[in-house]
This record gives sequence, structure tokens and C-alpha cells, in this order.
Amino acid sequence: MYPSSSRSHRHRRAFTAALSAAAVALTAVAATGPAAADATVDEAKLAVYVEVNSNDLANVADYTLADSGRPAVDLAMIFAANINYDGQQAYLHLNERVTETLQDAENQIRPLQAQGTKVLLSVLGNHQGAGFANFTSFAAADAFAAQLEDAVTTYGLDGIDFDDEWTEYGANGTPQPNTQSFGWLATALRERLGPDKLITLYAIGPSYTTTDFTQFDVDGVLDHAWNPYYPTYDAPTVPGLDDRARLGAAAIDLSNTSAATAADFAQRTVADGYGVYVAYNLTATDQSAYLSGITQALKGEATVFQAPPADTTAPTVTFKSGAQFTKQKDDGYKRVSFRLHDEGLIDRVVLNGVPTDLENGESRDLDVLKPGVLGAVLGVNTLQVVDVAGNSTEVTFTLTK
Repeated sequence: MYPSSSRSHRHRRAFTAALSAAAVALTAVAATGPAAADATVDEAKLAVYVEVNSNDLANVADYTLADSGRPAVDLAMIFAANINYDGQQAYLHLNERVTETLQDAENQIRPLQAQGTKVLLSVLGNHQGAGFANFTSFAAADAFAAQLEDAVTTYGLDGIDFDDEWTEYGANGTPQPNTQSFGWLATALRERLGPDKLITLYAIGPSYTTTDFTQFDVDGVLDHAWNPYYPTYDAPTVPGLDDRARLGAAAIDLSNTSAATAADFAQRTVADGYGVYVAYNLTATDQSAYLSGITQALKGEATVFQAPPADTTAPTVTFKSGAQFTKQKDDGYKRVSFRLHDEGLIDRVVLNGVPTDLENGESRDLDVLKPGVLGAVLGVNTLQVVDVAGNSTEVTFTLTK
């Protein structure tokens, strides 16, 4: 395992002793569950975690089932936001790449949802002592649940996934885990989100091992819980969440688990009646052959990959009018300004060989270029505008005194 913090990496190996220590007896309560969990399903869901620090969530939409055209991935996890500590209370932290993913929902999230994939925000500990398992009151847990609700509402997400790793309970004077905390938090979040959003548990850490699940309405609060150890096949034991359709036993790493093992786990998932299959680390490369071994067993169809068409359109560069921006003099300009535009996003400019990185965006202004600014010189200047796909447009202009 690698430390995570705000630039998280999840690469599990099996630690079965930790699970055995966490095992508790199943209750015999029949599971009806929130509206989002269907106990009559006859097809297991494929849940995939995407490390958005290194891959686009949008890659998930590239995978569909060969015959029906349905999405190959049912649940896509944005990995990961963090639960942080400000010295007094827990707060939700979104690192730069998570923020970019959420703010670019039109391209990163909506295409998945349009296909039928649910998008959840996974929330992870961050070495600061604040965790899901050490709230000391329902009110404190609800305050954090309110932040999660705000993220779901603001970015149009389908739910929250809890991953209790890397918290370091006790750090910064924080309390140790208690039996009620996670129940308070999950219950508060369910009350805020209503029955139609998903709440899932990556069954690891004190939120799983310390929580007394008999102290809250697990059946009505949690939709799914699944195995967090790659590559193993071992369903978590969560009293009150007894329907196998809401549990996941199979957990694999798409980059480090053999295709044979992945396919075997899928066949076992169907045979044993489990409702979720968990895969980690979907990348931009074509992994359809590997995924086909899973979806053939889970859904009876192979997976096909169709990457979006390559961006071959160069940026447009136009002169900005107005004397405050562009002022002609003699056969050139005393100062000049440009509007840059590219639907594939502007990445950088290079002026006379001097590169300047820009915040990626469809439109950017390059205002008041004059000698000494961004590499501009008296006389002839060459401006190159480059988009994120590497397409470029070149403009030549002359600056005068």
C-alpha cells in the first residue's frame, strides 16, 4: 500500500488477518434496503475506482457492452476526496485534480450518467486524525454530512463512497474510534440525501472494524459494502446488510491482477449471488479485452472500447479591439492583445521560444503584449498557441516603439 493524502494511490494487497479480526455474526434480518438497492437483481454491478490524479473519469464512458450498448461500468468512483482536520473539526477537502474533475462535470461526469453509470465521490482519510469513526456526537457527524451533501448537490453526483484508510486516528489530538460514529455519519447523510442516492462502504478501517452496526438502521442507510483487498475474493460481514445482492466479494486491480483471476472472480460472483464486483485503477489505455472476461460472466456480454475521436482542430487566435488592448503604430503595434479559443482547451503559449503555461480553458485572453512581456521584443515576434492535444496555431506580428 502507498500513503495517500491529497494525491492518493490505492494499491492493496491481501491482509486477511485484518478481516478475520473484523468478522462479526450476521443477523437474520431480511434486507429490503434503500430504493437504490434492488434485492431482486440478477446481474452483478461492476464498480470501478478511477485515480483522477492520473486519469480522467471520462475514460469510463469509453467502455460499453458489445451487444446491448449498455455501459460496462455501473458505478464509477472518483478517487479521492479527503476528510481533513482544521484543528477543531473535520472538513471535506477536494484536491486540485478532484476539483477539476467535479468542475468539468459536463465532460467528466454527465456523459457517464447519460449512459446509465452512477458516479460517486469516494472520501478517504488524510493522515490528520479526522475520520468517519471518531465523531463524538451526532451533531458533529451531521456537520460533515452536510458538506458531503453539498458536494453531491453542487456537482450532480449519485452518492458517496466511504473509504476509512490513512486517517491516523489520534493524530493532532483527535479522538480514537468509537462504535457509534460511522453510524451517526451514514445515518445523517442518508437523511440529507434521501433514498435515491447511493451510500457505499469500502469495508476497511475502524468504520468497518469498530462500528456497532446494530446501533443504526444499516438496511435503510447503506446500499452496498464490498471487499477492499486486491486481489481477493471475500465478502465483508455487515450485520443488517445481509442480502448478497448488496455485497461485493471480488476485488481486483486492473493493472496488477491477472485476467484469469479476474474472470474467475466474476464467475464466482455470479455463482455465489453477490451483487457487486469491484475493480481498481481504470486508465486511458484500452482494457476492454481484460474487462470482457469480467462482463461476460456478470452480464453475458463482452466489453468494447471506443475512445473519443482525436482532437485535430488548431486553436483560433484573434486580435482584440480597443485602444487599451491593441494600438497600431506605423507598420506594427505599440501593444497588442489576443483572444485565444479552442474547444479542446488552450494549454500554453510560446512567444519567441519562451513558453508560458496557461490555466487550461476553452477561451483565454493574452492582453497587452509589448517588449519585455512574456518574451516579446521590438520588431518581428512569433506567437505559437498550443492546445492540450498538441495542435498549434502560429501568428506573427511586429512591435514598434
